[in-house]
Amino acid sequence: MPRATPTTEFEAFVRRLPAAQSAELLIELSAEQDAVKERLLRLMLADSPKRLAAHFRKSLTAWRRGRKFLAYRDAREFGREMEAWLEQLDSELLPRDPAAALDLVESFIQSDESFFSRADDSDGVIGDAVRAGCRLWLKAAACCEAPAEAWPDRLDGLASADAYGSRETLYRYAADLLPEAALRQLVRQRQAALTAALATVGDAERLPVNVFRLSATLSLLAQALRDPDVHVQAVLAYSPQPNANQMEGFVREYLDCGRPADALPWLDQEWGHLRDSRQRLRAETLSLLGRRTESAALLQALFEKTLLVHDLTRWMDSLSPAEQPQAASIARERALQHGDPVAAAQVLVQIVDHVRAAAVLVQSFDKINGQDYGALLPLAQALEEQGCWAGATAVYRALLDAILARAYAPAYTHAARYWQRLQALAERDADLGGLPPHDGYIAGIRRQHARKASFWAHVNGTRGD
Repeated sequence: MPRATPTTEFEAFVRRLPAAQSAELLIELSAEQDAVKERLLRLMLADSPKRLAAHFRKSLTAWRRGRKFLAYRDAREFGREMEAWLEQLDSELLPRDPAAALDLVESFIQSDESFFSRADDSDGVIGDAVRAGCRLWLKAAACCEAPAEAWPDRLDGLASADAYGSRETLYRYAADLLPEAALRQLVRQRQAALTAALATVGDAERLPVNVFRLSATLSLLAQALRDPDVHVQAVLAYSPQPNANQMEGFVREYLDCGRPADALPWLDQEWGHLRDSRQRLRAETLSLLGRRTESAALLQALFEKTLLVHDLTRWMDSLSPAEQPQAASIARERALQHGDPVAAAQVLVQIVDHVRAAAVLVQSFDKINGQDYGALLPLAQALEEQGCWAGATAVYRALLDAILARAYAPAYTHAARYWQRLQALAERDADLGGLPPHDGYIAGIRRQHARKASFWAHVNGTRGD
């Protein structure tokens, strides 16, 4: 019989507590913890949906009347508080009184101006809460017994009053509430409005904002219907020669909807600065159409141009197991010819040739950009795991040198960590190839950066942060 985990033992213990003792404990906790008290209050009101709804509305009213400006950190906490409120509304009130829950969440959405106007929502948490409210509105509306023909106008009115770009979820997920016929009617109304707006335009270079607003709504309704044609037609109405970004959007939507054949004509166009993106999408489209040989050729050409691990992975994945060794050989050859030692080493590590990756880094140590820590740190760790000490040493030195050369104090904790890794690697007494010996390198660091007291405090462990 398996041994019980601490969690299950704890739960079993709590369930065995006498009712009176549990009650005393809850009363004590509710006096100390507001969250516990709030949960108990809602539990007390569970059998009275109207009183429970009034309890939820009390919090909403307090938020709407708030005047204190919420800085970045406070705004994040406020957004999380609102999302918790919505989750409680969903689980506790909606099952008992859908109409009351709908009324509350609609009031919440309509209050978005009071939320955004007094908060720094740089992190987007408040916007996310409003979007979550829109999803809950659709769910609550679907649970209500109301004339079906009333929902399109009500949804449209709520969504079209969006002044902060946070209610688009109502259109994007409208299929959660509306049948296809109602969605198509909304599309026809927006298409007619777009046609009318364009008919009044005299200068095609200065389209009114309403044109783009209508087009954006049609794009969201296209997602709800899973019909990219709606979006394409809306864009072509005011931009008959779509730009590269617009064509990329068309292609991605057709692929998301499983219509690769409809994506292909847009991939035959010239995309200018997005030519690499076009080639990747074209390869994906051809693969979906069963034209795998053409797709693999495009991916190979793209990898040889960019030497990106992402492109190499996609190319290798498009090949059969029998074809992959030859592809790895081509990748190795291209990497060894490349001028950027980091890009070359990343490719060599990807094809499991860590020894050559280390050699490239050691031979071209002076070309390693130590500021590219996002690429260098995983590379150093991969080489260290495979016992390629010289290659790992070259990378850690580049990282350390870059931080100290810039005197970038906020990164000194990282620099001290690289220093420690170099010390640990030196203890292995590995052959460093063409790199200067460890003792000489360390002595040079001490001479050049002797005055960086903060860094040395981190190295010596005398900094508490």
